[in-house]
Amino acid sequence: NPVEALNALPGSLRPMGETPEVDPMAQPLWEIDPDFLNPYKELPPIQTWVRMGDRPALPKEGITTFSAKQKKGKSLSTYALAIPLLSGRLFDSVMPLDRPRLVIVFDMEMSEATLTKRVLTQVRSIGDNGCRFVVCSLKAKSIEERMKTIEDKIKRYSPDIVVIDQAAKLVYDINNTTECGGITDLLDKLSIGRAVWVVMHENKSEGDTNMRGHLGSYLSFAAVEAYSVDRKDGVFTITPKEARDTDTDNAACARFALDEDFRIIDATSLIERNREAEAENWRNDFKNLFGDNQELTHAELRRRVKEQLHITSDSTAEGKIRRAKEAGAICKVDPNNSRSPYKLTNSATAITDFDNLDNL
Repeated sequence: NPVEALNALPGSLRPMGETPEVDPMAQPLWEIDPDFLNPYKELPPIQTWVRMGDRPALPKEGITTFSAKQKKGKSLSTYALAIPLLSGRLFDSVMPLDRPRLVIVFDMEMSEATLTKRVLTQVRSIGDNGCRFVVCSLKAKSIEERMKTIEDKIKRYSPDIVVIDQAAKLVYDINNTTECGGITDLLDKLSIGRAVWVVMHENKSEGDTNMRGHLGSYLSFAAVEAYSVDRKDGVFTITPKEARDTDTDNAACARFALDEDFRIIDATSLIERNREAEAENWRNDFKNLFGDNQELTHAELRRRVKEQLHITSDSTAEGKIRRAKEAGAICKVDPNNSRSPYKLTNSATAITDFDNLDNL
């Protein structure tokens, strides 16, 4: 019998003439074989370290990227977020939900002297749990030694959060696809069961917040969350860019500043001072527009802005009025009446509650 002879040959093919033992229509394969994901499995809630505003943020597992232009605070942003995490205190919009057992930073940029000062300041800012924050300097090591050290330390101490500062220092060429793919894959594997925060430079072009090179692209695809960091008037802002499990449209940012001793502090007081300074500048500009008038209608104010500031466009003039209003230099005489005229404010009555701008 030729069929029996063929079936008797060694191999992994199903004997000829036989039907499959399992009918997926009779019983789904995920109920038989645990290697298949069960789409009806009850999933746990999103596991994150904090809430940033109303959004669950900073996943406990996976790669999270922090990118910025040069000298804009990308490294400092990871230090700033570690403070509320380890201290358990509310910090700007960041409400900690859990405390990591250990945070390890692998730094490949700063000198040991500079890094030591920063770490001492950080540990003191955290307080009682400052010993949970440790930094390993890898600047003096080769790329191969850096990666081996990272793997060894993670295996030995099993940190909940790992900070890679910064990823470009782990490759020879950020545009080499083989090299960049290999490092990204390794970091992705290291992020199983823990959070890996990766710091990267953004492209130099103004307005381009993409991370540099092929390495940046690979990390962008692998990341579960991505943040962009910027600094203006002494205030650092950590802005959510993308997240795999949450909506980042209009999501809350986190802000911080540095005091005279270079300690990371809440930026609220500095923001208020900056707002007052901006309001005073706008107030001085608009004093000339009001002249001897205590009040001006919207149309008259727009006419004077165009005339005295040599502006031809209505939209540009409207923009000037809007910014002066937002800064608190001018306001409506009657906030509840949209047709009410404008008046100048003074320092004591300047508007600092930006949540109520729609009422102006």
